[in-house]
Amino acid sequence: MKPLLIVTKQGVYGSLQDKGRYGYRAFGIPLSGPMDHRSFNAAQRILHHHHDQTSFEMFVGGFEFEALADGVYVLTGGHSTCLVNHVPIEMWKTFHLTRGDRLSIKGVHQGSIVYLTPLGGFHTTDELGSQSCLPLGNLGTRITKGSILYGQVSSSLKYNRGLYPSYRPHFDSSITVRLFKGPHFHLFTKKSQQQFLQNPFQFIGGNRMGYYIKGPALQLQEMKDILSEATQFGTIQVPQSGDPIILMADAQTVGGYPIIATVHEEDLHKVAQMRMFNTIHFVLEET
Repeated sequence: MKPLLIVTKQGVYGSLQDKGRYGYRAFGIPLSGPMDHRSFNAAQRILHHHHDQTSFEMFVGGFEFEALADGVYVLTGGHSTCLVNHVPIEMWKTFHLTRGDRLSIKGVHQGSIVYLTPLGGFHTTDELGSQSCLPLGNLGTRITKGSILYGQVSSSLKYNRGLYPSYRPHFDSSITVRLFKGPHFHLFTKKSQQQFLQNPFQFIGGNRMGYYIKGPALQLQEMKDILSEATQFGTIQVPQSGDPIILMADAQTVGGYPIIATVHEEDLHKVAQMRMFNTIHFVLEET
């Protein structure tokens, strides 16, 4: 293990994430891991990793780093202006940093999340079988200004690798996602069921625990006590306000709000990359 980068400027929020913390949901510990699995997995493939290594996940950019050692990296995720020593570099393909180089991740123009991954992955202490950071659970290493990011000792790639532009994802301001009915879908009024599936909702904020969306206020047929249900990444809960909450990677494992639906696993990456005031449409998948 060797020091690779030092954080010289802290952005909005960043955290180290590997594939996730499996096997502990029964004890109330979230899965964590990457919000956008497609961008995360693309980085692993570009770097030819045989196992999922740890990446640094950044919300809306703003981070700056100084290289403490030579290394090979790739940036994936939302479209961002990225600079090495003030010179623009291309995302979705490998680039080299030499000791003393400065890497800047400026504002994200499309999407909201960017992944920085070194060859061999970042390295920190394993806690409950994962290096993923979960601040509320006091698990993982928190990254702030002055933090040093460590990595594996690995040989360099013989060739630059990356994705051709035509294979890179697009991050649209309006998305459509598939979902499955939740255990309480039938408890909502017919009007609310129709509004949920026929009207767009607007993303108004959130974090790694949950995304808040606003549209027609959804109503139950009658107010009643509901037994708490197991939740997962993609569960859509509806609190008394009637405005849905999409649970994300760090969300609780059990919830007491009515669950109207669950987002299809293959569409979670689109949800994760939403920006403020983007719109989302829901399409029901029959099981």
